Amino acid sequence: MENILITGADGQLGSELRSLTQGRNDIRCFYTDFQDLDITDPAAVENFISANSVTRIINCAAYNDVDRAETDTDAAIRINVTGPMNLAQAASRHGIYLIHISTDFVFDGTRTTPYHESDRPSPLSEYGRTKLAGETAVRRSGCLAIIIRTSWLYSPMGKKNFVRTMLRLGEEEETIRAVYDQTGTPTYARDLAEAILHIIPQLDAVPRYGEVFHYSDEGSCTKAEWAQKIVDLKHLDCDVVPVPSSEFPSPTRRPAYSVLDKSLIRTVFGVKVPLWERSLSKAVRLF
Repeated sequence: MENILITGADGQLGSELRSLTQGRNDIRCFYTDFQDLDITDPAAVENFISANSVTRIINCAAYNDVDRAETDTDAAIRINVTGPMNLAQAASRHGIYLIHISTDFVFDGTRTTPYHESDRPSPLSEYGRTKLAGETAVRRSGCLAIIIRTSWLYSPMGKKNFVRTMLRLGEEEETIRAVYDQTGTPTYARDLAEAILHIIPQLDAVPRYGEVFHYSDEGSCTKAEWAQKIVDLKHLDCDVVPVPSSEFPSPTRRPAYSVLDKSLIRTVFGVKVPLWERSLSKAVRLF
C-alpha cells in the first residue's frame, strides 16, 4: 500500500486530492497543512516521513499571494524554497518520489506560442523567482522527483480564486472589469489532481530526477474572456468590460502570455487534458 504525504492539503489542489482519495483502500494519505507539518523545519519533515513510512510526497504547499510576496519575501522563500528543499532532501534519503507543484509565473510572458518545458524561465516577480528557486532546490537534491507547472488554478473548494471573485461581483455589480492583456489557461484543480493520481502508479517505471512537466487545461483565453464565460454559465445579469492591466495597479508584474504546452505529459504518462471551457462548466455548478 502507498503511504502518500500531501502537503498544503487545505488549499485548492490539496482539497481536490483529498476528495478524490478519501475512502480508497489501495492507498493511505496523510493530509497536512502548516498546522500539521511545518515543511520549513527539516527535523519535522524527517520525523513525519519516518514515523508514517511515507512512500510518496505530493507537495501542494505554496506561498501564492503574488502581490504580498513582493514585500513578504522571507516568508515566500521559506515556503516556496526551503520547504521543497527539505521535502526533497528527505525524499532523497528515503528513496521515495516527490511530486512538486510549480507555476507558469516562472516565465516572463513574452512569447506568443505555448511554453515548453525546455524554454528558459525568466520570472518577473518575487513569487515567480521563489517558485523557480524551489524547482532548482528539488533538482539539486538528487531525489526522485517530477515537477509539474500549472496555471490559473481554481476550485469550488478554494476560499479565494478568480472564479469565486467573478461570481461574487456578478451578483453584486452591473458591470465587471477584467483584463484583456493577460492570456493563459484556467485549470480546474480537480483535473490536475486526477492527472497526478494517474501519474503516481507509473513513477517507478523510469527514474526521474526533477524532470519538469506542464499541465493546465486545454485551450487559452484572456482574463476578460474567462470572466465572460463564468457570467454566461451562471446566467448573471451583468456586463463584462475588457480593460488593460494598467487599470488594476499592482506591485507585481504578471506574464502577459503564459499558456503551457502539454505535449510531454500526454506522451510520457498518457494524461488526458480536458478543454478549459468544459471543465469550467462542471466546476461552476459547485460554487
